[in-house]
Amino acid sequence: MSSIAVIGAAGRTGRLIVERSLAAGHRVTAIARRAQALQMTEPGLTIRTADILAPGSLQGLLDDHDAVISALGAAGRGPTAVYSTGTAEIISALKPGARLVVISSAGLGVPTGAGPGTRLAARLLHHLMRHTYTDMARMEDLLSTSGLAWTAVRPTRLTDRPATGHPRVSIGATARVGSQTSRADLAAFALDAIDDPRSYRTAVAVSS
Repeated sequence: MSSIAVIGAAGRTGRLIVERSLAAGHRVTAIARRAQALQMTEPGLTIRTADILAPGSLQGLLDDHDAVISALGAAGRGPTAVYSTGTAEIISALKPGARLVVISSAGLGVPTGAGPGTRLAARLLHHLMRHTYTDMARMEDLLSTSGLAWTAVRPTRLTDRPATGHPRVSIGATARVGSQTSRADLAAFALDAIDDPRSYRTAVAVSS
């Protein structure tokens, strides 16, 4: 049994991570800007309210946890600093070497050996999501210099389909995975990655 803090716990992915962590017997601190939206009272769960865009908002909240999972998400496709600013706050609240798993996106990279069609689709998607991807890239840059045992999980297009139980994974995010990722599979992988040293200090592409 571990003690896990989940940031962005009120979102669709964050909630699933909380639920799966509790089902596995972990102690969970669910942190959200509007924590009342969680409406959960399960044993082993502590709910905390914090605005991660406010400096110092996480100080003390992440102490005494074995791992932190960030499921931060920005609304819409406009300019955002949610990922980079929120991750900077998380980093500042953690001790060197702490375990941090963040949800990023497979759209940040193109797999090795991708064909012309895939590369064209990637360019179009990157243009459409340019503000989100720019901030996610800033987030991953912050991770790379943080001194933490971090993992950036890069799912492909998210769906609300049931978990397959067999996600496709590319350590280093260099190989092609599937085109869709169920949030249930993403939640399961994020939790499993905590204790997988292969995923430390690297990006990992994942799909259903």
